[in-house]
Amino acid sequence: MRNVLRSVRAGFTLLEVMVSTAIMVVIVLTVVSIASDTLRVYDRAVADLSTQSEARGVLDAMDNDFSTAVLRADGRCWMEIVVPGSADVAGAPGPVGNLQPTDHPIVMLFAAPPDRPRWTPGANRRALRGDVSAVAYRIGQRSPFDAPGEKIQQVYGVYRTLIDSESTFAEAMPLILSSTMDQPRYPWDYWSGARRFANYSRLPNPDYETRALIDANVSSTTPCWTMDENNFIASNVVAMNMVFWCSSMLPATAGDAAQAANSSFLKDPLGRQPQSLRPVVLVGRGDDKSAMPASQGGYLAMYRAGQGVPRVLTQPPPASDVALRFAPAAAPAVPMPMPASWPNIHPYDYYSTRLRVFADRIYPDNLPLRMSSTTAIPYLPYSLKAVEVSVTILTPEGSKELRSLQMVNDNQKIPDTDFKRIVYQHGRNYTRYIRVLSNGG
Repeated sequence: MRNVLRSVRAGFTLLEVMVSTAIMVVIVLTVVSIASDTLRVYDRAVADLSTQSEARGVLDAMDNDFSTAVLRADGRCWMEIVVPGSADVAGAPGPVGNLQPTDHPIVMLFAAPPDRPRWTPGANRRALRGDVSAVAYRIGQRSPFDAPGEKIQQVYGVYRTLIDSESTFAEAMPLILSSTMDQPRYPWDYWSGARRFANYSRLPNPDYETRALIDANVSSTTPCWTMDENNFIASNVVAMNMVFWCSSMLPATAGDAAQAANSSFLKDPLGRQPQSLRPVVLVGRGDDKSAMPASQGGYLAMYRAGQGVPRVLTQPPPASDVALRFAPAAAPAVPMPMPASWPNIHPYDYYSTRLRVFADRIYPDNLPLRMSSTTAIPYLPYSLKAVEVSVTILTPEGSKELRSLQMVNDNQKIPDTDFKRIVYQHGRNYTRYIRVLSNGG
């Protein structure tokens, strides 16, 4: 009898099996969920590390260049930003792929970066003299990893072109130094031509080469030098935005009773202190800024010249020869986005086609150096102190999806809705504030 009972109790009941199975399922699901979350966090960390690495390459390079930028107070333009597709600049390349013109401006300046070339190319090398180099930044859509023009490999990326100091001294500097108000010259005049530069990657022997630095073609299989794969520094960059922080030469208030009584005395129309920074930003030409409140910055008003010969402002301006004055004399008025006298009057702290930076003033768009009349002044009385650079970079997953859609469409451009979705889902933004030390930043 005892043996019979022992044999009956040797198995599991159906309820026990169901309970143990349920417990096992819960444990397996928990482990799978934890593993899935872990893998998801790992993928996100890898994606963030990848985008941070790309962003660091761009921001470190721009930090070196803007912090050592040359801005001499000699009445000449030493820095210029050209917007792709600009009608104010002859030969400007058009927008790249799906990028908006405001998201990939072409930046040109002179700087003394620590990574500039130190030796001439070739076997019989010698030390290069000088330290000032011409530098340019732009975003392109090419294949830096495979055969040029291979559509499946085309990615957005930042290209940084650095001209050696001797080539800069021989071709770029004379062009800028020959500039006058009657015959102005700008960095674009140098970069838009065929120039001599050192190509250290030429095989079998490095040598100097003459090629167009910037041309209007953005998708050629034989690109200009600024789009050459040797100048590629960061991939998957779909936006490069900049805010130029400037101080003004205008006092906040009149200094004495005589100046206060003089309607031609120039002071800041919003009463801002001269040392307070105000931004100059790039916007689309059709943007309506007429409703922007004064609290968000910007003069929201136009400048007009006073009596006397137009000249660079002094601080404070003498009452007998005022170079410009704020108009109207009463409270600041908000003109329409594009005044009737456009482009002789520039009403806001923004630009839409180009920006020419001098040491003590900034010319937005296609405004002339010399006043075209006795009533309009064409520049902002600003001094550049710092540049805030922001780059948007796609994660590897977003870049893969973008390249897949480009291959499906057999084109560099995909539907804008798909592009915006990819940037929204997979874009990472990184920002750095860079002081322009040579201009007191």
